[in-house]
Amino acid sequence: MDDAKYIGRGKAKDIYRRPNGDIVFVFTDRVTAFDGIKKAEYKDKGAICCKLSCFWFEKLQAEGIKTHFKEYVPPNMLVAEDVSILPVEVIARNFLYGSLWKRYKKGEVDISSDFIASPDEKREGMPFAKSYVEFTTKFEKVDRPITEEELVEKGWMTASEIEYLKMETIKVGELMSLYLSQKGIILADFKLEYGRCKDCGEIILADEVGTPDGCRFWDKEAYERRGEILSLDKDVFRQEKGDLSEVYRAVYKGIVD
Repeated sequence: MDDAKYIGRGKAKDIYRRPNGDIVFVFTDRVTAFDGIKKAEYKDKGAICCKLSCFWFEKLQAEGIKTHFKEYVPPNMLVAEDVSILPVEVIARNFLYGSLWKRYKKGEVDISSDFIASPDEKREGMPFAKSYVEFTTKFEKVDRPITEEELVEKGWMTASEIEYLKMETIKVGELMSLYLSQKGIILADFKLEYGRCKDCGEIILADEVGTPDGCRFWDKEAYERRGEILSLDKDVFRQEKGDLSEVYRAVYKGIVD
């Protein structure tokens, strides 16, 4: 990989730095779940996620979203501006599902009536009236939900920066949901990461976006006609619902083709 220097690895990506300072993400076939407890590798998974992420970065940039994306290098490398990654992940949920549903049932989270389209029917898989945005830690040993108040208290970001992240995330979600709906896919929820530009401090979209590793994709027809949640994402691996490579290939074809 020319003169790029290896600088680290994440759960699913290896990271290098070019002599000019750019970062190169190498998407691998690794897949993990449950905070890394469950691990495996699936053929072509890395290349599929890389191509999808580059596809979405280009589409979002065309819509005015500022990102650190620079270049796609086939088959599985994404070149980006080096930014200081914020210590949180931003999660936007369009349905009451997953960990939020579990926390909600336990009384650990209060969801205001503004988000509940049908107050008398609070059930798993229920759609929200609008996107529910929350934050989780990124660099702690085990990721956990974190309140906006704690983010400010820790000095990780200001209240105005938090509002910006929420607005930008909702905008990204709206753009993705509109496109995906036309392809027969529901964007149930998704997570994003942001970083600060090292020269000016501006916060921009970073890491990856729009992959089945970081999004919950559901088959639209199955949900709307039968109320069935047919997963097209990493839940296939988490819940052992099928072959992850086969599902990811179908998702890529359904989105890009």
